Amino acid sequence: MKFFVMLAVLLLRNFYGQKLTQPIDKAFGGWQAYIAKRLKQDLGSSAVFLLSCMPWVLLLWLLLWWLDGVYWSLPVLGLHLLVVFYALGRRCDLVWVSRYMTAWRQADFEAAGYYAAEILDEPISDISDRELHARVVSRLVVFAFDRLFLVLFWYLLLGPVGALLARLSEQAITNARHQANQLTVQEGELLTCCDEQVIRFQQVMHWPAARLMGLTLAVTGKPWLGLRQFVVDIFRWKLSTEVFLNRQLMAGYGWLCRTEDASTVDQRPVMMTEAADMEMANLRERVWRSLAVWVAVTALGVIFWF
Repeated sequence: MKFFVMLAVLLLRNFYGQKLTQPIDKAFGGWQAYIAKRLKQDLGSSAVFLLSCMPWVLLLWLLLWWLDGVYWSLPVLGLHLLVVFYALGRRCDLVWVSRYMTAWRQADFEAAGYYAAEILDEPISDISDRELHARVVSRLVVFAFDRLFLVLFWYLLLGPVGALLARLSEQAITNARHQANQLTVQEGELLTCCDEQVIRFQQVMHWPAARLMGLTLAVTGKPWLGLRQFVVDIFRWKLSTEVFLNRQLMAGYGWLCRTEDASTVDQRPVMMTEAADMEMANLRERVWRSLAVWVAVTALGVIFWF
């Protein structure tokens, strides 16, 4: 069943699904705010995080258990597809990416700079063209991880329960981060978005999925350099998910970073050049090629398991 779901994701990769995700995200945000109000705690507290996510994960598990074997498991397959496409349906950031690429190719560099600022969610006036391109590509890799690989990794491991857990936990942390940013602006001091336990939980969810995505990104480019970079970085716990994935991506292009604080900015092309345009166009192909590796591994698992 997981193989057919993965195949559906690959075939329907241009499915946006915002009509499905936006009302559910809004309802989940209201539920999280209700829990926080009743407990008189911030959205990022451990208690609010657990009580907002876990009841829905448990409910899905009970529903799958109840539907098991009914009508040749067709309702279960439908539920798998529904949960996975909900979990993958966050496309608001990719709208800015599409606009950014369109403006760039139309030589509207002012608009492209505006969209780049929206992608990075920060002002870009003090960033050089080379660093700006590196930051944009780095964020696109994180979008692919957060909206694709993280969900599919936990789906392969734990089924739709894992996919829903990954989706709701990321959404809960995003809501908490937005609240912390608003309070920071109002009160004039920097506030943390989540309790340390919540951040640790996110890191545990991210670590294996990020390592697997980094490995597939590296070996689908230049396998020998990619494996060397992966071995160098796999146990560097201080590397954030974004930095780790960007280093593996660069290894796939032929650049090797040996030290933990090495920067890949100097090795990237300058923004609004033909080389930068080629790298941006190649990035999507690299991501979907990596996903195809996952589908192939799943197919082999289905063949040899049964």
